[in-house]
Parts: sequence; structure tokens; C-alpha cells
Amino acid sequence: MVMQILLGPQSPAPNLRQAIDSIATDGPVVAITAGWRESEGETDELQEIAGRPLENLMLYQRAMEVFVNEPALHELQRERQDKLKELQRLYRIRLTPANAAARKLLRTRAEPELLRLEQRAAINQLRALDTHHLRRIRGIHENFNKRRAELDMPQAVVQRDEVHHMVEKAGLVLIAGGHVAVLLNRIRLFGLDQLLNQKTVIAWSAGAMAMSERIVLFHHLAPQGKRDAELLDAGLGIVSRRVLLPHASTRLDWRNRRRMTLLSRRFSPAACCTLDNGSMIKLDNGQVTDSSGSFIVTRTGRKKVLTKV
Repeated sequence: MVMQILLGPQSPAPNLRQAIDSIATDGPVVAITAGWRESEGETDELQEIAGRPLENLMLYQRAMEVFVNEPALHELQRERQDKLKELQRLYRIRLTPANAAARKLLRTRAEPELLRLEQRAAINQLRALDTHHLRRIRGIHENFNKRRAELDMPQAVVQRDEVHHMVEKAGLVLIAGGHVAVLLNRIRLFGLDQLLNQKTVIAWSAGAMAMSERIVLFHHLAPQGKRDAELLDAGLGIVSRRVLLPHASTRLDWRNRRRMTLLSRRFSPAACCTLDNGSMIKLDNGQVTDSSGSFIVTRTGRKKVLTKV
């Protein structure tokens, strides 16, 4: 049976062992820790928590070796990242006033029928902007893949085949957190998107975010001030209809109902699900079969316990 288990951050109280013990696994356990970047090989604590031997795919280190041996691929990779960064900057230029307008309309007093339609239109404009941005992001990824396929990269092929063999024989794949953009980058670089969709996966924090269809950055309580939620990238799409929000207890301002309402309605019909330390969501064929410690942001900006659906 192929299933996914999504966890919150594993500090201060890890629940990874509980998640592993709750499922039957047959075969080696492999770990993807590329989001830790240079620290990806430091897995002694992870192995102790998991309670069993782990095979680390070392995607970050493998990528560095590939880039040294395949300079054309490295250049193509840097070009893609530069385009994504520039596209994100342009997206923010449009996002800031659109968000401001929607928030202002949600707190404005006016004749109810007139106001309701304007609020809905403002939120629809945000959705349209996010949809457009996601389409542009996917276009950049598709262009990269097309140009990459034209390159002769024997070293990259060797590394890819080794990684695929390890994942194919694995009974369980663990995806740790860290830097979500780096994590996604390395998973895509080795073509693991479709392969992971066929495996039982336990992912936590940024690793859980990577499993979703859309990567949404958020922080209502940042030291430098409130930040609007922004769409960063397309995720792996293994988990659908959910926007995953790690560290929600310290990053979401539940007291600001209008801001929470906008978050929920903007990303609807996907459900905004919190993932804090101790959270666990089990999915089988896209359906929640069990959950604990996770909440959904309702359309009215309230907190609702995530239950089986």
C-alpha cells in the first residue's frame, strides 16, 4: 500500500518514530536530506530517532559532483534559478497591491450585497495572479527539462540511475525539512518526481511542503513585520488539495481573523493545513485516514481540527 504521512517540525519533540511504527514497511529506508544542504550527511540523530538503519541519497552532494563534471548542466541550472528569482520579484510587485486591496475590502464597511461582490472579486484577482505565476514557473521548469534532454551528460546519468535504484528498492522514503527550494531543486534534478509518487513517504516540515501542489511561504509574525503569503514554486503534486503550513503556531496570527480569512479563501478549494511540532496527517489515495495536532483554516478565519475526510 502506498501512503503518505506528513509531519510537523521534529523539534523539540520528534514523532517520526511513531509515524514509522504505525505502518508496515518492507525493504530499506532511504532518506532525502538535501534541504539541509552542506549538513545533509549529518544523519546520526535522524537515524537514532528513526530507530533503524537509513540509506541517505545525498542528493545535495551528488548534485555538486554532477555540476563539476557537467558544466553545461550547471550553467543551465543557474540560468533557471536566475529566471525563477526574477519572476518572483515581478510577481511580488503585483502581489503587494492586490493583497492590500483585498485586506482593505475585508475590513471596509458598506452595503452588504455590494461589498460582498467586491470582496469576492478582489480575492479572485489574487487567485488569478497565483494561477498565472504558477503557470509561468512551470513553463520555466519545462523549458529547463527540454534543454537538459538535449545535453550529453554521462556523469549525471550515472548518478541519476544510482539514486533511482536506491529509491526503487526502498520500502520507505523519508524526506526531511530544511530549505524547501533547495530540496525541490535536487529532487527534480535527479528526476525523482514520479518515482516518489509510487512510494510510501514520510515527510516533515519543508519536506511535507514539497509534497504538495503549491509551495506557499507565509509569516504573519516575522520580526521585520507582517508578510503577505506568496506562492514560491510548484510542488511535487503528490499531495493534492492542501496547502501545508509548517511552524504555523509561530507564524500565523490567529487573532487577525481578516488576514486568516483571506489566506483560506485565496487558496480555496485547497485546504490550508497547519503542521506544528507533534502534528501528523496520514493520507491514502489522497484521503486523510488519520490525523492529530493539525488544524484547517476555515473560510471565516477560525481554527478547525483536521479530521478524516
